Amino acid sequence: DYSLEQTGDVVASLETWLKGQESVKASFSQIGVVSGMEALNPEVSINSVNLYVETTHPSEVDELMESMRVKLQKFPGLTFSLVKEQSTLAEFMAFTTAEVGLKIKGEDLNRLTILAEQLVEKLNQIEGITDIATNIGEGKPEFLIKIKKEALEKYNISPGTIGNFLVNAVRGLRATQFKELDKKYDVRVRFEKQTRENIESLLNEQISYQGTLIPLRELVSYEIARGPKEIRRENQQREVLVTANLRGKKISQVAPTIRGKIGELSLPQGYRVVFSGEQEEMAKSFQSLVFAFTLAVLFVYMIMAAQFESLKHPFLILFTLPMGLTGAIWALKITGQSLNVISIIGMVVLAGIVVNDAIVKIDYTNQLRRRGLSVRESIMEASRVRLRPILMTTVTTTLGLFPMSLGFGRGAELQQPMAIAVIGGLLL
Repeated sequence: DYSLEQTGDVVASLETWLKGQESVKASFSQIGVVSGMEALNPEVSINSVNLYVETTHPSEVDELMESMRVKLQKFPGLTFSLVKEQSTLAEFMAFTTAEVGLKIKGEDLNRLTILAEQLVEKLNQIEGITDIATNIGEGKPEFLIKIKKEALEKYNISPGTIGNFLVNAVRGLRATQFKELDKKYDVRVRFEKQTRENIESLLNEQISYQGTLIPLRELVSYEIARGPKEIRRENQQREVLVTANLRGKKISQVAPTIRGKIGELSLPQGYRVVFSGEQEEMAKSFQSLVFAFTLAVLFVYMIMAAQFESLKHPFLILFTLPMGLTGAIWALKITGQSLNVISIIGMVVLAGIVVNDAIVKIDYTNQLRRRGLSVRESIMEASRVRLRPILMTTVTTTLGLFPMSLGFGRGAELQQPMAIAVIGGLLL
């Protein structure tokens, strides 16, 4: 384990090295816990570092990350994770900064540890996955306080009373509050610094109970132990995290391979491995979006049925939806985008837009038929007359969404897949 001073020296050497790299435009480092909210993150501690690096060109990021991996591996006992700037969607959904997150759920910690080691071994076989890590490991040395049962019976004292005394002795008991302007500060009473920082001195103190002073040493004993680095539970079930980053691959490209490796594990009954973070939320969102898409199609049909006063003509209009969805999927594939939550939202939007052109054409076709023209003549005339407004609508909508599809600016990754899906559906 690195101390705060040693961590600062490592960061200083990294920053000096980064200044000598031509591809680095700027760098910024943050050591330790800066805000109260960061203290809730198990990845942040007093000797952890967040180092942000900006390159002169996006194409230089991968090469710089490889060079940094080689540099960081020279420091013994140093754990690190290198990731590209996360999308706004990923930051909102993910439980960690890693790009791949897996949860192994079960009850027995030893069995979970074995399964995690087996999973790490299999993930190492997948091309494009790097920086594999788990939250399993020994924590820092700590004092394990053991209460003597015979002393409880002798003095008729409860374990909770002893525990509260130790907590208040070290952390302090709030006696009152000091108010200055609009801020309030707790005034805590606790033992002096020399007693708090020495376990032997602390055990020499006496606890007042029912008018009697009881030597603390008679009630408890201690030993130096190492607890787990982190204990995680979800829905009252123990879980172990396995995280990894990607190198030259997207999560959608490696996810099927990861599922295959998970299937090779011999999982005991009651144990399972699930994706977490963005993948977990996306799986839940897909079900909701499929329902939303179905509902959108149903509402479009009901509105058109009322407009045309027919149950047949709306079906003709809805036949344009498969072509629009095909165009959206091909546009996403050609531009290298994945089928994610945002692109599905774009398809839901597309369901309401793509039918407009068909409505314009079929409505005019019905008008011509009421004037006495045959079906073929009505379709040909409606196609000729309505071609211009249909093209104008499609072109203006496409041009309006085109800047959004380029993905410029921060937060554009939330807009780009949606714009590409809509444009692809309209053009086809």
